[in-house]
Amino acid sequence: MKKALSGILAVSVVAAISGGAAGQPRDNPLDRARRHMEMGQKAFSEGSYEEAADRFIDAFSASPFPAFIYNAALSYEKSGSYERAADFYSRYLDAEPKAPDADDVREKIASLLRTAKAQAAAAAGTQDEPPAPEPEVSITELEMKSLISVRTNPPDARIKIVDEDGDVVASLDGDAAQTVVKGSYTIEASHPNFRTVETKIHVTAGQVYVVVVEMSQGAFLGFLRVTSDVPSATVHIDNRELGAVGTTPWGNVLPTGPHTVWVGKPGFETVEETIELELGREHELFVELERLHFGTLEVKTNVENAQVYVGSRLVGDAPLETQLPPGKHAVTISAEDMKSYETIATVEGGKSTKLLVRMNPKPSRSSAWVSASVGAALLAAGGVTGGFALKNRNELRELRRDGRLADDDPRIQRGFLLGLGADVAFGLGAVVAGVSIYYFLRDPLPPSEGKIVDPVDFEKNPEPAAQPEEPSADVLSSDASTAPPRPTFVVAPLAGPHAAGLGLSVAF
Repeated sequence: MKKALSGILAVSVVAAISGGAAGQPRDNPLDRARRHMEMGQKAFSEGSYEEAADRFIDAFSASPFPAFIYNAALSYEKSGSYERAADFYSRYLDAEPKAPDADDVREKIASLLRTAKAQAAAAAGTQDEPPAPEPEVSITELEMKSLISVRTNPPDARIKIVDEDGDVVASLDGDAAQTVVKGSYTIEASHPNFRTVETKIHVTAGQVYVVVVEMSQGAFLGFLRVTSDVPSATVHIDNRELGAVGTTPWGNVLPTGPHTVWVGKPGFETVEETIELELGREHELFVELERLHFGTLEVKTNVENAQVYVGSRLVGDAPLETQLPPGKHAVTISAEDMKSYETIATVEGGKSTKLLVRMNPKPSRSSAWVSASVGAALLAAGGVTGGFALKNRNELRELRRDGRLADDDPRIQRGFLLGLGADVAFGLGAVVAGVSIYYFLRDPLPPSEGKIVDPVDFEKNPEPAAQPEEPSADVLSSDASTAPPRPTFVVAPLAGPHAAGLGLSVAF
């Protein structure tokens, strides 16, 4: 008997060359058979042998190759369904009458039938002798079959499969298949219009190999499928400067050997992988993309050169776009004569956050300063006038003490007027000073306002004109009419024969 086989069924299929575009879903019979074989393999490994046999039969229905029937027979034998196992081994021999292991399979069939007959007799109570032992030929003593399927371009190439002893195992036209046992084989492809090419392949038991031959390139090809956890990532193969070959999920045939694959998407780190394509194998490359470790904050305002602070750091003048680590950031926008705007902006890795700010002017303090100046002038005038009044009072007091003050002395009336003027100036000055404080505190204009647009992936950032929620141009523009009028004022000293003070002229 042949060397025992350890392990379970394993299948690997490479898609055939087709006229469809690379990366399109594949749905050819052999690919359907592969999917059924994979399900059968899983069931076999879990001990669900009846289910495994059903899946292998489904694979045979998709692509009627004897290897699938043989594996179904192994599954039935493992489940103890010896009669059904013998039936499927017989079907295998019907399909492969000249199989190298035909004698071993016939011996196994006879063993299975004897065991099945003894079990039936024991169940019916008609057996006088002890039950027959388990099949003399164990499941592991016959190796699972493998399949080599060859696809050529052009499809009418001639294929020879030669084993390691130099014997021709099969001579096929392109797009044909051959059941084989494990070992090393040479595959030779020839065509009258192209040079003959050949390659070696090592076959293990229980696998399906699809060999793709591109005669025009003189190359044997493998199949590479690239998928990613983020859909529609771009795929570059071997040379990034040539541009992307497609987006994930992507698949196509490539020459066997090493290949460098780049998978990336705006907002994510680009992943670089090196993969070795083997003949007859389908290679699956799954890439997990990680978001960039920074995002961007884009700031637009209605005021040119407004300064943008992130935290305490000045990052530049608006409009601007700056890179920031993910997280929450305190943002302050300030400009001369405009009210500052403060907010908390959330930045996400690989995404752009847009901040739209409409800055409103600070209230004019001209009225406050005018009022303060007028108040100061009145207080100063009151002080000067009060000084004159005090001096006049002292003079009158001395004259009265000396008995030299006449009742009709004009200085008596002048002193009264000076004192009254000082009191009026002080009173008006206090009132105007209060008005100036009110004007300093009064703020009739709304504060600066802003809006944060939810973060979006870098590739989906909308154009400004396409963002309907952005304030329109007239909203973002400064409206000078919102500022209160700026009064003008003139203060000048005044002097007369009987009084002195300050004169105030105000124009609104």
